[in-house]
Amino acid sequence: MKKANINSLRTIRRRQSKRKKEFIEAFAKSLALVASTCRKVGITPPTFYNWYNDDPVFAAKVDEIRELAKDSVEAKIYKKIDEGDTTMLIFYAKTKMKDRGYVERQEFTGKDGKDLMAQQEVDLSTLTDEQREALLSIGMNLLNKNE
Repeated sequence: MKKANINSLRTIRRRQSKRKKEFIEAFAKSLALVASTCRKVGITPPTFYNWYNDDPVFAAKVDEIRELAKDSVEAKIYKKIDEGDTTMLIFYAKTKMKDRGYVERQEFTGKDGKDLMAQQEVDLSTLTDEQREALLSIGMNLLNKNE
């Protein structure tokens, strides 16, 4: 390789190293927000992700900052809980206490994937005339709604 090409590569690597360092410093101050940090240091998000995927040292620093940001937010959550903030109490219970039943979810199946309500066959011949009329009326109302 020619000496000029080697010098150009070194210059590019030095600039990139400097930009990565600038990114890491700004990233820590931004509470680990990728897009805003990219704008601040003048790179695109794809550049960030290329660096992240290709440079294990850079990736480790990014991951460390992300964990510190999570710790900071978690500390604020605990502070709000200590202050009796009902919203934070509910949030904490829903996210950290699922094993105790504090969870909002819709169940479409019951235990082990079985139906929530057991299917039940009705023997129409056992219905009284009143029950048959009521059932017929419900059916007719449903049919009329769908028309």
